[in-house]
Amino acid sequence: MAPRRRLTTFDAFTKTVEDARVRTASGGLVTIVALILIFLLILSEWRDYRRIDNQPELIVDKTRGERMNINIDITFPIIPCDMLTLDIMDVSGEQQTEVTHGIVKTRLSAEGQVIASDPLDLNPQEKAFHLEDGYCGPCYGAIPKEEEGKRCCQTCDEVRKAYQEVGWAFGDGTGVEQCEREDYPKRLEIIKHEGCNMAGSLSVNKVIGNFHFAPGKSFTSPNVHVHDLNLYENSDVLHTFSHTINHLSFGPKHHSIINPLDKTKKTTNERSFNFMYFIKVVSTRIERLQKDPIETNQYSVTSHERPIRGGRDSDHQHSLHARGGIPGVFFSYDISPMRVINREVRTKSFGSFLIGAVAVVGGVLAVAAAVDRGVWEADKALRNKKAL
Repeated sequence: MAPRRRLTTFDAFTKTVEDARVRTASGGLVTIVALILIFLLILSEWRDYRRIDNQPELIVDKTRGERMNINIDITFPIIPCDMLTLDIMDVSGEQQTEVTHGIVKTRLSAEGQVIASDPLDLNPQEKAFHLEDGYCGPCYGAIPKEEEGKRCCQTCDEVRKAYQEVGWAFGDGTGVEQCEREDYPKRLEIIKHEGCNMAGSLSVNKVIGNFHFAPGKSFTSPNVHVHDLNLYENSDVLHTFSHTINHLSFGPKHHSIINPLDKTKKTTNERSFNFMYFIKVVSTRIERLQKDPIETNQYSVTSHERPIRGGRDSDHQHSLHARGGIPGVFFSYDISPMRVINREVRTKSFGSFLIGAVAVVGGVLAVAAAVDRGVWEADKALRNKKAL
């Protein structure tokens, strides 16, 4: 029995005799407060355990031959969709002119309300117009001499393309039989006060390149890329390239990627004005917890804007490009040789959460016991003093 008596001296958990226990209102209040604190602190520990941080790592990007999606949503409130052209080109030599695949042009009223996502067509039946057998629509001299009498222009669009091939500005189609049959001049008159929203996704090579929004139909001669500015510059309505970039991103979206050009708004009162954005694209891989990784991109940007000096060509009937540049909105992007890897990691392990929870319970109960003991002793001293 002696060893057993010696062990009792080390008992840190002394037992209270049942009939010596006393319950008090102050003890009940301290207990309620302690339970609330335990719940709030354990909830804080749980949130800390569930929090996910990103651990970035920078490496050399060794990928080759990849393609990249550019997601755009840009509004032009003072230029109609029929006058707006999107072109893409890069250093590999690939060019995409008058891009429509993957892009939706939405016509907007002067107040910014959506009108339609389809171009205005006053005479849809004329698209399949065929005259009597043997008819050959004129191209109005816009064909090489060796093709005279062999090539026909049956529609307004074919006449416009013929003009482009020989480097002539086309205008509004007045006096062109095919265009007047399709009510092309009337359509331009109706839509001249409209705006345009262009949204969608572009697939490009992952190399240095640019895409731009400019007025008029575009085509590439052997040495230069030009736009037919005749209709834009000679309109009786002041069209400008004021714009709002609702969204611009490179690759899939992720909440950790911030796109600095989103919600960017630029305005101008000049017809011949050029906006330029210089973008540095950085490949980014996001390794998510218990999910497939995401391959995307983030970017930084600087911008520049300037009026185009010198005006249009003196012979405005054949104006293909302005001196000093083309009015429009240009995005020039460069690809960084570095690659960022963001790994999602938990800041605390489950074991750390358990240790923290146990520490919370023990610490709060210990402090609560000390507070309750102090209140009880003070109350007992006051009652003894009153009794005396």
